[in-house]
Amino acid sequence: MNKTTLAMMLTVGLFSSMGSVQAAAYDWNKTAPVKTPSAHINNGKTIYFDVSHGGVEGNADWVIDGAFSDFADALVQQGYTVKEYRGIDLNNDGVIRFHDDRSNNNTQNEAVITFDAIKNSDVFVLAETNRPFTMAEQAALEQYVAAGKGVFFVADHYDADRNLNTWDATEVFNGYNRSDLSKYNLGGEYGDWRNPKSANAGWLVENFGIRFRFNGVDYKQGVSGVEPSTQTEGITQGVQPILMAAGATLAVVDPQKAKGLVYFSESDNPVKWRHAKDQGLYFGGKAEGPYVAIAKSGAGKAAFIGDSSPIEDASPKYRRQDTGNSKKTYPGWTDAGNAATLAVNIINWLATPESYQYFDNNNGHKSGFVTPTPMASQEMADPNNGQPWGTPASGFNPWNTDTYKYNSFNAPNGDSQTNPDPDPDPTPTPGGTLSVVEALAATQGEALVVMGKVTAAVNGIYGLELSDVNSPSKHIFVKLESSQRADFNPQLNPAILNKNIIVTGKRNSYMGEAGVRYVSDIQIAPTALSIEQALNTAQGESFEIIGRVKSGLNGIYALVLEDINDASFTINVKLESDQRNQFSPQLNPELLNAIMVVNGVRDSYMSQAGVRQVSKLRITDDAGSDPVSGSGMSVSEVLALANGEPVTVEGKITRGVNGKYALELTDDTNNSESLYIKLESSQRTMYSPLLNVALIGKRLRVEGIKNNYMSHPGVRNVSQLMLID
Repeated sequence: MNKTTLAMMLTVGLFSSMGSVQAAAYDWNKTAPVKTPSAHINNGKTIYFDVSHGGVEGNADWVIDGAFSDFADALVQQGYTVKEYRGIDLNNDGVIRFHDDRSNNNTQNEAVITFDAIKNSDVFVLAETNRPFTMAEQAALEQYVAAGKGVFFVADHYDADRNLNTWDATEVFNGYNRSDLSKYNLGGEYGDWRNPKSANAGWLVENFGIRFRFNGVDYKQGVSGVEPSTQTEGITQGVQPILMAAGATLAVVDPQKAKGLVYFSESDNPVKWRHAKDQGLYFGGKAEGPYVAIAKSGAGKAAFIGDSSPIEDASPKYRRQDTGNSKKTYPGWTDAGNAATLAVNIINWLATPESYQYFDNNNGHKSGFVTPTPMASQEMADPNNGQPWGTPASGFNPWNTDTYKYNSFNAPNGDSQTNPDPDPDPTPTPGGTLSVVEALAATQGEALVVMGKVTAAVNGIYGLELSDVNSPSKHIFVKLESSQRADFNPQLNPAILNKNIIVTGKRNSYMGEAGVRYVSDIQIAPTALSIEQALNTAQGESFEIIGRVKSGLNGIYALVLEDINDASFTINVKLESDQRNQFSPQLNPELLNAIMVVNGVRDSYMSQAGVRQVSKLRITDDAGSDPVSGSGMSVSEVLALANGEPVTVEGKITRGVNGKYALELTDDTNNSESLYIKLESSQRTMYSPLLNVALIGKRLRVEGIKNNYMSHPGVRNVSQLMLID
């Protein structure tokens, strides 16, 4: 088939059927993939999955023969034909690629959306769109909905700027960037994309009565406030709680156009995503807005979800566009808390034309619940100041596909490799956690997360000196926000001196020296990192990690540690010659599944994330800690302290609190005095009395910050826990 013939086929929206097959060899002159149902179940309807505006950036791989293949296959089993939509061929070269036209009308821009190109489908799925729509494309989507069709908007947390072009799906779908800088008044084909600072303004709310929030929330246990099916057009029938692995919620503005399907319930305990740039979780509960929602605006329909994790599967097809590395995606489609039933129900609803216009409480179409504060004050400002999530890889330009690496989607070429196996790299974070030395080398204005030791106050109560853990002579100044000074300024709180902390902010200058400003979060660094945390540290960084022994590796020479709470995160540990007899799982099979603490240096081993230069290994007891003699304060003594003060406290574990999320620690001599200890996610498996009943009655030493939990005196930001008898 020549290019001209192929171009004509794509232009009129016809695709050569490939059936439900494995990924074809990389070749941009091939037709886009199509999956077709067998004749006896074919329902005559077609679903397009859009990749013209993103969905394949960074670790995302939302294509029907990649990490959305389980989703696509489930739809085929429902009788749908499922196709990948790449755009239309404007210059007849037969290659559907994206060419930047923000400044000029570029006739090579083939990755575009027009009504004529998508009108033959019944549902259009937009998954993590990372590039803004032109006004013509927005009009095409409006015309599509007006024709009785359905659009499924799949977003993610704010700052899921996977291609580092300063846009994420929450912004693209809303129709404006979080920033109000003049550069976001794009003009021309795009118009003004500056933050209107109003919940009633923006393309999404104007057309569907709803907007995506700019929050970042974690709740892998499953968002459990599933509305009854009588309220949701039947969509939630059979739906269980839906996991949220760093996601966004929505805000319902017009309840006759939009309504929520899944909310945080009163018993849910969502937390701020650890890389969120602001508060992360604004209100909690139903006031945070729905996690999943639908809209009925005129003849057509729309649906919305704030995270791709419960829909995706672990079979990415393409390489990363920026580095050429393999991708790793979350096995959400089969994980506990999956949205498989919900996603199929949503597509079935979207694909069914219905004559009613709105959710107006007539004929069973119940109205929605207006989100009390549909735009939080934090959402009116941009903590990134118009900057991308992180620093792009050398030579990579998200607006220029010629810079994309071999075998990535939209790259100019490839080596015909099919389905590269995912490597163990975790989902990217904003550059990972940097050392102070690395932060000093960062560019001005770069968003970063840096770990170091507090060594002095700076400018009285207003800042601190953060020194490199491994090179104490290197330091950076941190400007503290007013709410952070009581806890983290050494002049106000001498106990913070020599503590390791993790600071989230922007590289800048302070008091005439290299600095970090606009600090959005400070945490006490844990003594032992989880495997997930270790994977996000910088190469060459010394650390202590804790994990479960999964297997031996490379004979007697190494072992694999897995994260205690999420076995998908693993790291390879190279054993020194004098460590193998005692710690090689091949020589000591009884080590398998043991909890191990390792001191070493972040590196790679066997071409995967690893630990080398191991100086110490130890196996913990059943509760994950070495017994030590106590030297902390009593519970009664801590109760007399002010909130915000770092403490080391000892007491007796008497019960679990709030399920597995906390425990009660009582005074050794007065059982009527107690503290609630809020457990971090990495601590619950070992220290939750709900999960380990044998802990009740044992004495525990806790390091953290005195603060209330569940309206009771407590300790939060726990950095270390140890059983002491």
